[in-house]
Amino acid sequence: MKRFNIGRVLFVVLVATGSYAQVSSDRILHSAQEPQNWLTHHGNYNSQRYSMLSQIGPDNVKNLELQWLFQARSLEKFEATPLVVDGIMYSVQAPNDIVALDAATGRLFWTFLHSPE
Repeated sequence: MKRFNIGRVLFVVLVATGSYAQVSSDRILHSAQEPQNWLTHHGNYNSQRYSMLSQIGPDNVKNLELQWLFQARSLEKFEATPLVVDGIMYSVQAPNDIVALDAATGRLFWTFLHSPE
């Protein structure tokens, strides 16, 4: 099985769909100004995986409820850190597909089905 870089494929898909211009290096550099987005694998260039959002805390975490669920089309094991850009969540599903979802509702916008070369 040929392995590939999912980041490279996601970059290609974002370029192909015209979404590339939305996430500039400057946006990632100043990601603290838009904490509702998760623009890179680690959240920002500092790679701290920390969100500045404060709506959830020790006093209200017990009140969280499931709002939506995405069912991947594969039973293979996979792990992913989704990116969130302007309300769209980009993630993966096994074996090597990319999905774009409405982050608020879970509605599927599109799926990029990777075909091996």
